[in-house]
Amino acid sequence: MKKLSIIIPIYNEGKNLKILLKKIDLIKLAKIKIEIIAVDDGSTDDSLFILKKFKKIKILTQKNQGKGKAVQHGISKSSGDYIIIQDGDLEYDPKDIIKMCNKINKSNKTSIYGSRYLPFVYGLVPKYYKGQNLSSYVANIIFIFLFLILYGKLITDPLTGYKLYKKEFFKNNIIRSKGFEADHEISAKLIKQKYNIIEVPIAYKPRTLAEGKKINFFDGVMALFTIIKYRFVN
Repeated sequence: MKKLSIIIPIYNEGKNLKILLKKIDLIKLAKIKIEIIAVDDGSTDDSLFILKKFKKIKILTQKNQGKGKAVQHGISKSSGDYIIIQDGDLEYDPKDIIKMCNKINKSNKTSIYGSRYLPFVYGLVPKYYKGQNLSSYVANIIFIFLFLILYGKLITDPLTGYKLYKKEFFKNNIIRSKGFEADHEISAKLIKQKYNIIEVPIAYKPRTLAEGKKINFFDGVMALFTIIKYRFVN
């Protein structure tokens, strides 16, 4: 890997952006260049104003279309060999990007997923984080079984926000989903195209709806539909 593109989809994350971007700025990868692309998805707070204060960041803007579209926009303008998606909140620790990059091998068909649930409790049950939304936790377990049953692949954390992809994958695939469910369309296509998904344990600090968490019941339904749909649709 010669260059890593960090794509940050943002919608009303003004409270977190300064801290997040400073943490990302501290990431150092041996022999790997880093480009940071922030995509403002029609924020109505001061997110865009804050972004413009950081000169090292490439800023893209669009009308509010959802996380999936923001990610696709960022990827289309990226120049890295690999892509990683960094949520605009502080649930994930950017230091784990280093750990994920260290797992990249020479294979062109490898993706790295950061798992919040490895290792499983007693080797069987995903651990539950204090303050984590219970419905999201249960949904993740359901999605684990869906991927296992429909695709024959165990992914311990399908809902993780940390996924490292080969840029080439996006040159060969059109991602049609617009919202959070785009992650599952990508996972489905990776598996069907024989990509090796490697999972590594990462840190996680859940935030509540009151603190700005945006995923909701409708997103869960769309995720469920998407996982099933792309088992049978290319």
